[in-house]
Amino acid sequence: MEERILIVANRLPYSIEKKNNKFKVKPSSGGLVSAVKSISNNKRIVWIGAADFKEDIWMEFQKQNIETEIEIIPIFINKKLETLYYNGFANSVVWPLFHYFPSFTEYTPEYFEAYKHVNELFAAKVKTVARTSDVVWIHDYHLMLLPAMLKTGDTPISSSFFLHIPFPTHELLRLMPDHWRNAILKSLLCADVVGFHTDEYVFHFKKSLEFFLGIHYKGDKIAQESHTTKISSYPISIDYDQFHSAYDHPEVAHTRTLIRNKYRNRKIVFSLDRLDYSKGVINRLEGYEQLLKTTPSIHGKVALIINVIPSREEINRYAERKHIIEECISRINGAYGTFLWQPIVYQYQHLSFHDLIACYTGCDVALVTPLRDGMNLIAKEFVASRKDRQGCLILSELAGASNELKGALLVNPNDINAIQSALYKAFKMKPKEQEARMQEMQQHLMEHDVKAWANSFLNDVKQLRMENTQALSHRLTSEDQSVIFHDYQHSESRLILLDYDGTLIRFFDNPQDAAPDIHIKSMLTALAADRRNRVVIISGRDTKTLNDWFGALPIDLVAEHGSQYKKAEKTLWKEMSDRPPIWKAKVLPLLQQYTALYPDTFIEEKEHAIAWHYRPSTDEKIEEYKINLCRELILLNHEKEFEIMCGNKVLEVKTNNVNKGTFVSNLLTKVEFDFVLAIGDDTTDEDMFNVLNEAHHHTIKVGFVPTAARSNVQGPSTVLSFLHALSELRSFEKSTKLMKA
Repeated sequence: MEERILIVANRLPYSIEKKNNKFKVKPSSGGLVSAVKSISNNKRIVWIGAADFKEDIWMEFQKQNIETEIEIIPIFINKKLETLYYNGFANSVVWPLFHYFPSFTEYTPEYFEAYKHVNELFAAKVKTVARTSDVVWIHDYHLMLLPAMLKTGDTPISSSFFLHIPFPTHELLRLMPDHWRNAILKSLLCADVVGFHTDEYVFHFKKSLEFFLGIHYKGDKIAQESHTTKISSYPISIDYDQFHSAYDHPEVAHTRTLIRNKYRNRKIVFSLDRLDYSKGVINRLEGYEQLLKTTPSIHGKVALIINVIPSREEINRYAERKHIIEECISRINGAYGTFLWQPIVYQYQHLSFHDLIACYTGCDVALVTPLRDGMNLIAKEFVASRKDRQGCLILSELAGASNELKGALLVNPNDINAIQSALYKAFKMKPKEQEARMQEMQQHLMEHDVKAWANSFLNDVKQLRMENTQALSHRLTSEDQSVIFHDYQHSESRLILLDYDGTLIRFFDNPQDAAPDIHIKSMLTALAADRRNRVVIISGRDTKTLNDWFGALPIDLVAEHGSQYKKAEKTLWKEMSDRPPIWKAKVLPLLQQYTALYPDTFIEEKEHAIAWHYRPSTDEKIEEYKINLCRELILLNHEKEFEIMCGNKVLEVKTNNVNKGTFVSNLLTKVEFDFVLAIGDDTTDEDMFNVLNEAHHHTIKVGFVPTAARSNVQGPSTVLSFLHALSELRSFEKSTKLMKA
């Protein structure tokens, strides 16, 4: 079947107009359109988005059989609903809050209902179009509820999501009403891959998951019941060749000459921005004004060309912003201009591509200082266009692009004096330094262009889909068992690592009821009887419990997820952590408060850990209480003294410098084994699986959930049967006989 990518975004890549009974297809501009076109050569692209043309126009257009480079499927939204969704929730709630303008945010319930309704319209359309083999790629803040909606119904649809704006710190996200915020977070976790521009935004998102949902993370993947989600940064970029080669276009060269002739003997500063309060236009104007005020010698020798692109004028704050900008420009020109010199040249209009490149390549300085920006492609476009390797970029350190464009002069956009100083430094910068800075930035953009961005994201989507499919279907087969049995039979030094609760025995409401029976003990004894075997129970249990239950058996014991270790022939436990658990003094009182508040919950205190068990509780809100507890623990853990783990109906706090993975890694450096098998059911076992997978050892997850382990089995009874068969192996012939049986 043909591979298709379904792009789902708020707007379509084309507008359709009808004039004099003829249709005109007008391509949209923007980084996403460029990115999609860059991957359309070898894949079929279908784009689903809200139409800015009427439904009857679309019906007529379809009859004309006019081909477009990208196949489009429009969604028609009535004007009132679209206003509440787009101008309301998307751009009066999400946009200001995510760009760190909380005072501009309007928490209107009607906005969220409209947002949810439009996301449902998108979900319905996607479900009528999507095939199982399709990659569904959802874009941006307008559609954050869509991944969860696609997972509902008889045929759940997998999707991935990319956010084109910043993701804010959890303290800002906390301002959003709980059910709005949690719906967004839970929905994004329904995606296979969630992408952001920078590692900073990734961190904020993960912290929000932990703080608001009690979901803990290690690395870039979060395992859930139905699938694993990868959360990573994918800095969007531009079509480098398009901007670089445009330098030589005749129309660009002609306009560039006109600009330079008009402003001969003046330093030209170029500023381009969409009309938006997040762009910091007033700040840069004031920084420029400060330069004029403190350096009279440059009067008549500089010109700031500022072009503001119309945007969202129907939203009051945007219309107000335009008025404020124009007042500021008028004031500066009035204060410093003369009959022969105007310090600021202002335009409020869209620029053609060739005029844009002429401005980029005709100026001496590009002033790009947003107060907050997800990436900012203007900075990248300017750098790419400078084929002459001249010019200086002044860039806000609060734009995502600042992480990549190290050759820019970085400024805090709220620091007027810093903008002034950067402008002065840019004017004085020698051509040789300009070239060196530009060359470094261009090299980066050549290697990390928009095609590389799209391919990086889509490759991760493909990999995650494969892993999720395997996780849900990779049952330990007879062939898998044969391989393990074969390797076991042909090895001389074996390590068998076994979790206990949920692996060798089922869970009990009271953890003390989970004592091993005679069958478990005899199976472990039989395994340990083989001189080639080193059997290790590696558990979250405390030392006393493990001693009482397994101390008489010839096996090694590891307590509290790797914190303490006792060899079979020893009586004393060895501390694996060199850090005393002084954090317990402040954690224990908090857990005691929760135990007092909520019946049928209890505390299990260990040497290096404390567990809050809530399995016996029948309170339907107990998971909410766990999240609240988790949030309070995060606030206590500002010095990173401990680790918070959410297990099966238990929240555990433990010393953070050891885990099952560090224990196994340490053991493998001291003893060489030619066969290693690890079996476990908990998230704590994933650390162990990850370590062992690097050396291609055998790892088995109990339960059919996404995991780093190579295989999955049903439950403890399956594990016991498997280990019993392993303990009876004496020859290859016998293992074959067992498999047939």
